[in-house]
Amino acid sequence: MTRKNLSKSDAMLRLKLYSILMSLMLFLSVYDVMAQKRKKPSTPASQAKEFLNTQWWLGIRGGTNFTQTSLIESFSGLNPINYNPENLDKEYEEFVNPAFHIGLDVTFFHKGFSVMTFPTFFRNNINYSSQLSWSGETERDQYETSYDVQQSITFLELPVAVKYDIIGNRIRPFVMAGAFYSIAFDANKEVQVFETDYASGQPVEFERANIKLNNKDEILNNWGLLGGLGVSFDFWNIRSIIDVQYRHSFQSIVNSQTRFDENTFSSFGEVQDDYSLQNYSASLSFVFPLRYIDSQFKAL
Repeated sequence: MTRKNLSKSDAMLRLKLYSILMSLMLFLSVYDVMAQKRKKPSTPASQAKEFLNTQWWLGIRGGTNFTQTSLIESFSGLNPINYNPENLDKEYEEFVNPAFHIGLDVTFFHKGFSVMTFPTFFRNNINYSSQLSWSGETERDQYETSYDVQQSITFLELPVAVKYDIIGNRIRPFVMAGAFYSIAFDANKEVQVFETDYASGQPVEFERANIKLNNKDEILNNWGLLGGLGVSFDFWNIRSIIDVQYRHSFQSIVNSQTRFDENTFSSFGEVQDDYSLQNYSASLSFVFPLRYIDSQFKAL
C-alpha cells in the first residue's frame, strides 16, 4: 500500500471518530434538556423552606414556677427531752408561693430537631412551718413556739436540652428533654417566731421575732434532669414559644457544713433540713432567626 493510500485511510478513521464523538455530545445535550424539562422548577417558597431546614434562633424567655421539696433528712436546733423527735419535723407547703425566672433562649434547629440552651436566673420559693410545745402539770403550765419560714433561692441555671417538633409549620407542638446544672446565685430567708403563753389561764399569742437575712452560704449548687412540652407560633420574623417543664434534682441543696453555725437563725432554734427540689414551670419565649434570605423573608 502506498503512502497516499495510508494517508487516506487515516483521514477516514479520524472522520469516523469525530462523527462518533459529535453524535455522543449531541445525545448528551438532548438528554440534559429533556431532564431539565422534567425537573420541578424551584420556587421562592421552596427555597425558603430549604433554607430554614437549618436555623439559629436567639431571644428572651421568662415565666413563673412552683417548687416542691423532697425531704431527705430532718434536723432541729433543739434536742427534745420528753417527747418524740419526730414532733419537731417541719411541714412543707407545696404550690402556694409562685416564683419567677428570666433568661435567654438559644436554639440550633435542623429538620425538626433542635439543640437548645436557655441560661436562666431561676428563683425557687420554699415555705415550711414547725411547732414546739412544753407542758407541765396544770393547764396553765403550757408554752408553745411556732416557726413560719420563707426561703427564697436564686440559681443561675445552665441547661442543655433536645427538642423535637412533632408536626406543623406555623404552629409547632414539641416535646423536649435534657439536663441542667444550677449555680447558687443568691438566697434569702425570713423566719417569723410566734409564742403562745397559757399562764394567765387563756392562750396569749405574740410575735417573738421576725428575722430576714441572706443565707447563701447554706445553699449548694444543684443539678438534675428536665423534660417538657409546648408549642410555638410564628408571626413575621418572631417566634413565640409557650412551654411547661418539670425539673428533678438528685441531691440536697443544703450545705451540711454550715447547718449548725452560730447565726441568728440557729440561736432561735431554726436550722435547715436536707432536701432536694422538684420544680414545675411555665415559660414564654420570643426568639428571632439569625439567618435571613433577604429583607422580604418571613419565618416559616
